[in-house]
Amino acid sequence: MKRILLFAFGTSFLLIGLVVLFLAVGYFQEPKFHKETSEWLKAEPEDIWNYITDINDLPNRRKEVVAIQILETRPDGTPTKWMETPDMGGFMIFELREFVPNRKWKIELTDASFKMRGAWTYVLEPKIPGTLVTIIEDSEITSIPVRGAYFLAGRDATLLKEMELVRNRFSGR
Repeated sequence: MKRILLFAFGTSFLLIGLVVLFLAVGYFQEPKFHKETSEWLKAEPEDIWNYITDINDLPNRRKEVVAIQILETRPDGTPTKWMETPDMGGFMIFELREFVPNRKWKIELTDASFKMRGAWTYVLEPKIPGTLVTIIEDSEITSIPVRGAYFLAGRDATLLKEMELVRNRFSGR
């Protein structure tokens, strides 16, 4: 019986220590984040543009997005506000901030159940043959546990994953 109590005490102490460490890591992470990444792709700007601006297709290409609900559109049908439902539950509402066809697409995360805000800008520069794609992230995480989780996953994980998806879509052309 004494061994069981010691094991339970030791396990509880270890778990509490890990939670405190996790929260401390999140506490000491900078809430604001800025990073950009660029790659040259052998694809036309129009093709890349059509891919990155296809909001309805997000659940097919990003496994963490299970549903999209378009909330507002421009007269031409371009989504200007939409809600993403991630696989872990909750919601993320995005709004279109800049729209220069085949050149620049800027979206802003305006509301989320994860206490995050941010903007992602996609810049397409024709470089014959192909296109230089730059993705810029400016984000802020106010939640200490979410900052801790992003530290473990890599604060730039979303940015790098987005570039990987674009690269994979247009590689081999």
